[in-house]
Amino acid sequence: MAGDRRMSERRRERLRRTVVVLLTIVAVSGATAYAVRHGDQTRPDSSPRTAMTVDVTPAPRSTTPVDEAGASGFAPVVTDRIPAPTTSIALSAPVSGTTNMQPAAAAAFKAAFAGARAAGLSPQIKSAWRSERYQQVLFDRAVTKYGSRAEATRWVLPPLASAHVKGYAVDVRPENVAAWLEDHGARYGVCRAYDNEWWHFEYLATDVCPARKPDAAG
Repeated sequence: MAGDRRMSERRRERLRRTVVVLLTIVAVSGATAYAVRHGDQTRPDSSPRTAMTVDVTPAPRSTTPVDEAGASGFAPVVTDRIPAPTTSIALSAPVSGTTNMQPAAAAAFKAAFAGARAAGLSPQIKSAWRSERYQQVLFDRAVTKYGSRAEATRWVLPPLASAHVKGYAVDVRPENVAAWLEDHGARYGVCRAYDNEWWHFEYLATDVCPARKPDAAG
C-alpha cells in the first residue's frame, strides 16, 4: 500500500510539472503572436522622412537697356546697381513709380559729352540715377566700411540727400574726361562737386561753377 501511494504521488507531481510546462508554452506563444500582430502599431517609426522643399528662387529681372536715343548713344538704362561704364544716361526706367534723371540734367550732360567727344575723348558714365533703395544699400555699406555715419557721408550720402537719387548727378569715366569737364563743363551747367571725388559731376544750371566742397559731407 505504501509503495502504491508513493508511485501515485510521483505521477501526480509529473502531471503537475507537465501542466505547468504546457501552460508556460501556451502563454509565451500567445504573447509572441500578439507582438507580431500588433508590433507595427506600437514601435516608433524610425524610417527616414523626406522633407518637401519648394523652390522660391525669384526669377531674374531683366536690366536690358531700352534703346530710345538711336545713334546718340544715350539710351535709357536702369541704374539700380552700379553697372559697367557706359555712354548711356538714365533718362527713364521700365519700373513704374521710380524716380528718373531730370530731363534738363540729362540734356546738359548729353551736350557736355558731345563736346568731350569733339575734343577727341571717350566719355563714359559709371553711375547716374539711382533708386532710393539702392542708394541706401550703398550708404549702409559705406558705414560698415568706414566705421561711422559721419565718415561714410564724406563718400556716400543718404538717399534723401543724394544728387544721384534726385537725378542731377553723373559719375564719369575716365579721368581725362573728368579733367576736361572741370575745364569746360560750366558752359553746359555741369560742375565737379567734391575735392575727394574727381568722377562726380552735378548739373547746376550755371555758367560759373561754385567752389568745390571738400567732400559730400561739406
